[in-house]
Amino acid sequence: MARLQLAIDSTTIDDALQLAQSAYPFFDIAEIGTPLLIEQGLAALEALRERYPDRQFLADTKIADAGHLEASSAFRRGAHLATVLGVADDITIRAALTAAEEHGAQIMIDMIHVTDVRQRAQQLEQMGVHAICLHTAYDVQGTGIDPLAHLHDVREAVQCPLAIAGGIGLDNVQAALDMGADIIVVGGGIATAPDARRAAEQLKRIIETATGHVDTP
Repeated sequence: MARLQLAIDSTTIDDALQLAQSAYPFFDIAEIGTPLLIEQGLAALEALRERYPDRQFLADTKIADAGHLEASSAFRRGAHLATVLGVADDITIRAALTAAEEHGAQIMIDMIHVTDVRQRAQQLEQMGVHAICLHTAYDVQGTGIDPLAHLHDVREAVQCPLAIAGGIGLDNVQAALDMGADIIVVGGGIATAPDARRAAEQLKRIIETATGHVDTP
């Protein structure tokens, strides 16, 4: 079934824990967002995993180099998944995949700023990546770009799990699911909602209904 990934882009561990508490248990994966990693490092990952050991955790490392070293750092600190940029060299991606294999973890490729998304997705799937994330950059979300623009095309091209991130919320989550998204990544759509818990619950219920599975916490 499709899963909800909570993007935690807070800049303090306290704020991150508060957001997770507000949304729990209505998310499957807690993403330690890049802003949080920059400010607090992997200690934020450890703090959240200690509080919510029953969830999966993704470190949004956006690795562009030193794939094995950087992915291993995230996995040693408790990440189940780490992100590598789709524009990174194939050598870097393969090195990160080796680290994932060594730690029983997974690599998600962030396709932000990839030019030929369909072709690169096919290449990445052949390399054995565990998931691909179609990501609309935060800085361009207000320019009228449709965050779902490439989803249908890529879904037709690859079989691996697809995540969709950037500008996703209650208004377009159903469309994303209809196009074949496996992981719905939502940050601001929950964090900035008047009631974060209700927003997370609504998103989770839409996902469960669309995939024919209802899990009552």
